Amino acid sequence: MSEQASKGRYRFGILLTMALVASLAGTPATALRDDERQPIVIEADHVEVLEAESTSIYLGHVQVDQGSMRLLGDQVTVYHREDRRPRLIIAIGKPASFKQQLDDDEGEVQAFANRMEYDADKDELILIEDALLIQGADRVAGERIVYDRARAHFRAGGTGRVRITITPDEQ
Repeated sequence: MSEQASKGRYRFGILLTMALVASLAGTPATALRDDERQPIVIEADHVEVLEAESTSIYLGHVQVDQGSMRLLGDQVTVYHREDRRPRLIIAIGKPASFKQQLDDDEGEVQAFANRMEYDADKDELILIEDALLIQGADRVAGERIVYDRARAHFRAGGTGRVRITITPDEQ
């Protein structure tokens, strides 16, 4: 394993450990900086655009791409701002999935849940029901996970227990 990959896994392991003690400070990995400047491309079997409500509803095998980010779901609803940029994206699936490359060759973050809500103003991805967040061999699972994409911070909880797996790097 490369030294950079090892550092990335180590940082994510530290992030998970800090979550256990309810402290999310530190210098974690971040999503690719260029992704937010890329166009958003959405594909689906069907779409319904409600211009008066600034809403688009995509149904059937929905795929949303922006740079290295990909969101998949059975149904995706996009609430737009006046300039047509997304304000809120809600994806529903069994499960819906998300993945994105991280800066500095730190790998990829993946997420799965029955419902995902992306709040563009906060740059947060909220995973609801059977939620799973993965980076490398490290993972956190719970009923609800809030993932701050910009800072790669998360918090997890809900009605059930949170399960975190930290896999040590091979020496």
